[in-house]
Amino acid sequence: MGKVNVSIRVRNRLEDLCKIKDAVAEVVSSASCTKRKFKEIDLVLEELFANVVHHGFMDDKEHEINLALYREDDMLIIRMEDDGRPFNIMEAESADIRCPIENRRIGGLGIQFVKHFTDHCEYRRENHKNIVILKKQIVEDPNPKTCLIDKE
Repeated sequence: MGKVNVSIRVRNRLEDLCKIKDAVAEVVSSASCTKRKFKEIDLVLEELFANVVHHGFMDDKEHEINLALYREDDMLIIRMEDDGRPFNIMEAESADIRCPIENRRIGGLGIQFVKHFTDHCEYRRENHKNIVILKKQIVEDPNPKTCLIDKE
């Protein structure tokens, strides 16, 4: 399998989420991606994008968010870039799901989804921009390795 690349620019408006969903579908359509993995990717991007839209900007101006999706063999690589407030997803506190719901603090569950449903997550700040890079294996191994125990 070769590379499949899609780059889109969206604005900090929730209605642009449909463009992101279309881009994900385009990239994974030629892969043997299960519906479950597709939904995980969809959820991760929805959470990231919604967080940027709702919390990333201190003004009411229109901002550009750049999203690049690359498929390299069985991996999907996602790169999201925005000029919002610095926010390091790797240092952000996840929700404590063991805590009773009535005692939980608000927020953090989306970050937990992002970290849980990706195989690799990194953040950096360059030229006043947040850059988040995620990697997820999207093709199931057709021949999963099994542990064979010799019986004596």
